[in-house]
Amino acid sequence: MHSSFCTSLQIKDTIINSNQENTFARDTEILLESNWEFYWNKLIKPGDFNTNEPTAIVSLASWTQFKLPNNEKLSPLGYATYRLLFSVPKERPSVSLYIPRIYASSKTWINGKLISEVGLVGKSKDETLHRRFSQIISLDANETNFEIIIQVSNFYHNKAGISSPLILSSSFHLQSKKSKQIIADMIFIGCLGFIGAFFLLFYLFYWNKDQAVLYFAILCLSLSYMALSDRYAPLIVIFESISWILLTKIEYLSLFLAGATASLFFNEIFSTFIHRIYAKTIIYSFCFLGMLVLFAPPPYFTKFLLLFFIMMIVNLIYVAFVITKAIISKRSESILLLVSMLLGSIIFSVHIFFFLGNNEYAIIYVNFGYIIVFLLLSMLLMTRFSDSFKELERSKNLALQQKKEISIKSNQLSEVNLKLEDNLKLLEDYNTELDDFNHIVSHDLKSPLISIYSLVTFIEDDLKATLDENTKYNLTLLKDVVSKMEALINGLLEYSKVAKGNKRKQLFSLNDLLKSVIGVVDYQNKSTINIPDTDVEIYASKIELDHVFQNLISNAIKHNDKEKAIINISVTKLPDEYLFSVSDNGPGIDPEYHTKIFKIFSQLKLNDDVKSTGIGLAIVKKIISENKGVITVESEEGTGVTIKFSWKIQKE
Repeated sequence: MHSSFCTSLQIKDTIINSNQENTFARDTEILLESNWEFYWNKLIKPGDFNTNEPTAIVSLASWTQFKLPNNEKLSPLGYATYRLLFSVPKERPSVSLYIPRIYASSKTWINGKLISEVGLVGKSKDETLHRRFSQIISLDANETNFEIIIQVSNFYHNKAGISSPLILSSSFHLQSKKSKQIIADMIFIGCLGFIGAFFLLFYLFYWNKDQAVLYFAILCLSLSYMALSDRYAPLIVIFESISWILLTKIEYLSLFLAGATASLFFNEIFSTFIHRIYAKTIIYSFCFLGMLVLFAPPPYFTKFLLLFFIMMIVNLIYVAFVITKAIISKRSESILLLVSMLLGSIIFSVHIFFFLGNNEYAIIYVNFGYIIVFLLLSMLLMTRFSDSFKELERSKNLALQQKKEISIKSNQLSEVNLKLEDNLKLLEDYNTELDDFNHIVSHDLKSPLISIYSLVTFIEDDLKATLDENTKYNLTLLKDVVSKMEALINGLLEYSKVAKGNKRKQLFSLNDLLKSVIGVVDYQNKSTINIPDTDVEIYASKIELDHVFQNLISNAIKHNDKEKAIINISVTKLPDEYLFSVSDNGPGIDPEYHTKIFKIFSQLKLNDDVKSTGIGLAIVKKIISENKGVITVESEEGTGVTIKFSWKIQKE
């Protein structure tokens, strides 16, 4: 052993003078962090150091931070050998060496014996298999001088080499510390994993109306996986040849996913207080970080951790601001979330202090504290669920009450409908009886009227030589009254036929129909009747439309006071209906009579020579109404009449 390299010559003297045996017994930890020989780009084995000079004597840290004699800055990617010689008292308890997790593959010798190999140490990326595990190595109780040689190979992380000091302490203390760490990890990983799995199943199978439940579940599972992977790397055990770079990227993505879901969870809780672009900013930012981690080569992707922490600090400041707004608005969730945040901040501070201190139980308490924080957040979610469930129950009860009311109203409506159906049937029966009565009476009345007319004619013929002028006038007047009565009866028959007549629809030419009508009402061709320039094919009841035009055109001719009647007929086809117009140059109608002329038996004295029953326009209006149309009159007295009516377009 080369005493010139014994870093503990001073320690040895300290051990003797300070009764180091008792110090070991009191669980003292000696940090082996300085006076390490460092050999850059060399993998030196025991016995080969006489021919090699160290690159530098260093204190343990990432080798990118070493101050070399020529001020050279080392790349994080490469390989090196570390060597340390130290001594301990012979009279001592069982002593072990704790080697922390090294961000690289490593190979360790103690006093010339190969003790452990974590991964595969190589001089290139292809030769190296990265792994990261902490180790506790028991030192030989018969030795007092020790030589530690550690070969390190790093081709993936910006933290290169041995960045944390090795710890020398009693075996009992180190094993006890490891056991406490495992207990703390079991508490944290187990409880957080259970909480995450519970809320994920709760969201998937029971309550997927609240996105905050999903975000919280993913947050818990991500943190649980990170802790498990960082300390125990279970995937390495299952897949021995899996790439450590891939596992590290998964860890980083899990961390970013935890940050994103924590932010989105907060966004769901206080959505009414948060700016609408917050969620999009979070999603895009963390997706950007994730893409950088996925596609950036080692060791550059490991440098994005700082950017993540900066984003989270800014995020926490905004969260604190929003929670303050929510508290001012008296939101109950804000108090619980604020308590969780404060408690989490305190525990995080204690956690940092623990890593700087020596309290081996602190990590258990810290992890318990973290679990309490997540239980408080779970309580917040369950409170939201309870409130939503109560609201749902209230809505359900209200819906049931409304359903009962609707059922009652429905029963009442059914009763009314039954009565209405009975009334409609009764009305139909009455209408049928009325139509039959009208038809029968009209026919029965026509027979005596014809007889009366015939008798009056016979009397005139028999007594025409002896009748004076007054008697002749009275007999003529009697015949006119009988003729008018017959016309009224015929009108009633026509009105009855409109309701019961043939409704069969067919496709026909409007101009052909108008020519046919004109041939009947103006067979002597005494009037000027202008039909539309452009013919229109119409699908409707031809008989009904024929009847309408016969009435309108014949009225325009009969009531015209000019030497020659001029009648203009036009048509416009709209998407849903036809618009017809019949105008004349007659005497016109005063506006106060525009609606009266369509009432049955209504007559205007426009021309003393024209005999009218007052039924024709009533029939016209009834036909148009039954075809879902409207008839109107435009006229001033002395300016002619324009009658317009619409007619619903029927599908063929």
